[in-house]
Amino acid sequence: MDRRQRFLAALSRQPVDRPPVWLMRQAGRYLPGYRSVRAEHGFWDVCRTPELSTRVALEPLKRFALDAAIVFSDILVVPEALGAGVTFEKGEGPVFASVLRSRADLAKWNTTGLMERLAYVPAAVKHLAQTLAGSHGLLGFAGAPFTLFAYSVEGGGSDDFRHARSMLASDPSLAHDVMNLFADAIAELCLAELAAGADAVQLFDTWGGLLSKDEYRTHVVPSLNRAAAKIRASGKPVILFLKGGMHLLEVLKDVEVDGVSLDWRTSFTEARAALPNHLLQGQLDPVLLFAGEAPVRQRTRALLKELDALPGGNRGCIVNLGHGILPQTPESSVAALCDEVAAYRP
Repeated sequence: MDRRQRFLAALSRQPVDRPPVWLMRQAGRYLPGYRSVRAEHGFWDVCRTPELSTRVALEPLKRFALDAAIVFSDILVVPEALGAGVTFEKGEGPVFASVLRSRADLAKWNTTGLMERLAYVPAAVKHLAQTLAGSHGLLGFAGAPFTLFAYSVEGGGSDDFRHARSMLASDPSLAHDVMNLFADAIAELCLAELAAGADAVQLFDTWGGLLSKDEYRTHVVPSLNRAAAKIRASGKPVILFLKGGMHLLEVLKDVEVDGVSLDWRTSFTEARAALPNHLLQGQLDPVLLFAGEAPVRQRTRALLKELDALPGGNRGCIVNLGHGILPQTPESSVAALCDEVAAYRP
C-alpha cells in the first residue's frame, strides 16, 4: 500500500496495513530549509508564491516517512483578504491592524471579490499536487469560524480572548453574523482547495476549547455545520481540529464533519467511545518531541497499540500531533516518531 493509498483508505475508514502519519505544522521553523526561505522572503510572500509554498511543504516529506503533505498557508488568510491587515510580529504571533468590535467595523470589510484575493491558496494546492504527482496524500485547510472570529475581535492572539468571548453574550447577533460570513468564506476556499487537488481539508478551531458545552453548541456549531455542509457536498472529507476540547466530545456528535483531530489531552479510546463513526486523528504531545528519541518511540508504539485495541481496530485512525510542531523541535525526534509508525504492522 503506497502512501497516498494508505491515507485515502484511512480517510474513508477502510482497512490499512498500518495507520498513516502526518504532522500539524510539519513544514515550519524547526527545519533549516524553511528558515532559509524565510530569511529571504516574508511570510505572506511565501504563502502567495506557489513555488515557495511547495518548496517548504516538500521539505519534511524528503526528511521523514510521512504519508501526507499539507499546503503551506495560514488560517488567517480569510480575515487578511477581508481587510484586517494581518501581520506577524516576531515572537508575538498575529497582529490585526483593524479590529472588529461593532457592526460599523464589520461594514468596512471588503467581501467583494474575496476569492480572487484568495486565489493564491488553491494555486498553491494545485502546484503542490502537480509536484507530488500522487506520491502522498494532500490536505488543504482553513481556520474555523469561531477561531477566525476570536482573532478578529481580539485583534491578535490572547490567553483568554475576553473581547471575543464576551461578545457572544453581549451581542450574539453580531457574533453569529461574523461567524456565518467566515463559514461561507472558508467553505468557498476549501472547495477551491479540493478542486485544486486536495484529498481532504482540516478546519482549525484552535480556540474553541475555551468555550463551555452550551456556548459551543449555541454559538459555534451552527456556523461550523453551515461551512461543513457546503464543503462535504464535494464528496471529500472534512476534519475538525479542536484544541482543548475534551469536554466538548459530546457536543461534537452534532457537528457534521467526517473526522476530529484530537489534542494531546484527549485519548483515542475516549474519543472513539464518544464518536464511534468518525475519523480520528492525533494526539501525541508536541512537547514529547523534546524528550529524546527513546521516549518518542516508546509513546508512539503505545499509541499504535491503543489504536489496534479500539472497537473496529485502527480503521479510520491517523497518527498526528495534538497541536503543531514547535520551533526548535529536534529533527531526530520527528524522524523517530515517523519511523516508528512507518515500521509498524499490527
